Amino acid sequence: MDPQTISVYDRSAEQIAEQHKVLVPTRIYQLVNKFFIKGEACADIGCGIGRDSAWLSKQGYAVVSIDASEGMLQQARQLNPNAYFIQDSLPLLKKQADSSFTNVLCSAVIMHLADDQIACAVTNLVRITAVDGVLIISFRGTNSKDHRENGKLYSVIKLDKLVSLFTQAGTRLLHSEIDYQGDRDLEWTNIVLKKLPPLAV
Repeated sequence: MDPQTISVYDRSAEQIAEQHKVLVPTRIYQLVNKFFIKGEACADIGCGIGRDSAWLSKQGYAVVSIDASEGMLQQARQLNPNAYFIQDSLPLLKKQADSSFTNVLCSAVIMHLADDQIACAVTNLVRITAVDGVLIISFRGTNSKDHRENGKLYSVIKLDKLVSLFTQAGTRLLHSEIDYQGDRDLEWTNIVLKKLPPLAV
């Protein structure tokens, strides 16, 4: 993940936490309810303050919450003292074992990766997903000319290229959409993918 972006999250964790407490990603929760495999292990990649992890846990998922920012994880541990948090980051996800999650949520993370990290991130998101498991990926862009907002990187991610990377990594696209968030004037891209069994040789 972009080091400057992590630094911003670390420095501004308390302020960002206050913002995120009142934001409810209703559409992501709808996609989870429709596509995730109920009751199975779930990774929340880029968990932030643990808001979505807490919701997933209430839905019956066994959640592992992962974030690159220690500052955000400190906020998350205060808000959710009984949850399981790990400091780890894309593109490598070094601490996560192969095929260890049936469900993987990666919301508002991959746009914080540099262009040359995206393919590696896709490979590792698929790597940690179990066969027949489901991934939900959500990201947005920015209107800023330098692709940064308050110091945080927002890379330009082309949907067709991203889907192609996931397809090459062994998944099938189940759903894609553009979700316009009118109150914040933001356009989110959401995709849902299923990990396929390896091809027989």
